[in-house]
Amino acid sequence: MVAEKQAVIDFTDAASAKLVEVLKEQDAVDSYLRIAVTQTPNGGIEYVFGLEEEAGESDSVIESGDVKALVDADSTELLSGSSIDYVEGFERSGFVISNPNFQGGGCACGGGGCGCGG
Repeated sequence: MVAEKQAVIDFTDAASAKLVEVLKEQDAVDSYLRIAVTQTPNGGIEYVFGLEEEAGESDSVIESGDVKALVDADSTELLSGSSIDYVEGFERSGFVISNPNFQGGGCACGGGGCGCGG
C-alpha cells in the first residue's frame, strides 16, 4: 500500500456525501472504493468502480472525508489531478469525473449508465 501525500484524485463535498450514502446503503461503510482507468481500443478511456475490503501492495490509498478510495499503480498516472463530483439533474444524476489528462470533457456514471463526451 502506498500512502498518498498529494491526492491523485479529489472528491467534491457532493461526491463524498453521495458515496457515503451509497456505501451505507450497500452495508459497506468500511470498504474502499476502487477507481481504475482502462484505455479502450479506439483510444478512449473507461472508468471502473468497485468495492474492496483491503488495499493491495501497489495501491494508492486516498482519503477524502469519510471516503476511502484505492487507485492501482497503472491508473495513478491516468487519474492524476482528476476530480469527482456528483450532480443531480432533471433527466440524469451521477458522478462526473473531470480528468485533465484526457481531452473531450468529463465523464458521468449513474442514472442508467456511464458515458464520456465533449
